[in-house]
Amino acid sequence: MLKAQFTLLLLALMLGGCGGNDVQGNETSAGEGFNQDPRALGKTLVYECLDYEFIARLGPGEMAVWLDDRYVILSQVRSASGVKYAEGDTLFWMKGDEAMLTLDGQRYSGCQAVPARAPWEDARRRGVDFRAVGNEPGWHLEMQFNRQLLFVGDYGMLRVMVSDPGEQLEGSTRVYHVVEGANDLRVEIVDNPCVDSMQGDDFPSQVSVQLNGRSFWGCGRMLDHPWQ
Repeated sequence: MLKAQFTLLLLALMLGGCGGNDVQGNETSAGEGFNQDPRALGKTLVYECLDYEFIARLGPGEMAVWLDDRYVILSQVRSASGVKYAEGDTLFWMKGDEAMLTLDGQRYSGCQAVPARAPWEDARRRGVDFRAVGNEPGWHLEMQFNRQLLFVGDYGMLRVMVSDPGEQLEGSTRVYHVVEGANDLRVEIVDNPCVDSMQGDDFPSQVSVQLNGRSFWGCGRMLDHPWQ
């Protein structure tokens, strides 16, 4: 009797093991046919097409897309060539430098990534209210009103985050001055036209930053949040 029970138990374990191998085999075959996306994960991308523009962010096997009127998550699907993501009537396809977006039956071709715009759109997506940049050495400032000020300088080697002290007016200059821990940060914003010294881009505001005895000058602008 015990021998018969042991034989039945052994047979059940063997069948269970075979079933597990079948599942793993199906999972492996389901991944076949997916071409590798060369873009970096977790990085904000801005695409300008011939008649349209949009923002995207790549995750494992999916691509989040911010459109004019909605936010869509596309899943990677099989493609004979290039990389393809789709969800309903929305489809994104790319191969090398060539990319295309299909939206509600409308095809937008000639889509090109614009790296210079990506940091601004990424900041806006994260809820930054005001952003400024400067050069020699490269720096940027991100302000989330009533929350925090983030200054990144020396091409990313210096990083200081402090609480937003609130705005003070000195004539036509908006001032944010906070002493917190070992850091003394003062930001001055004047609404006068400003041109970036490296890129040549136009901005509506001139910005100066004093941090622990060092001075930085640059340009900035407010950011809106159309997806909130």
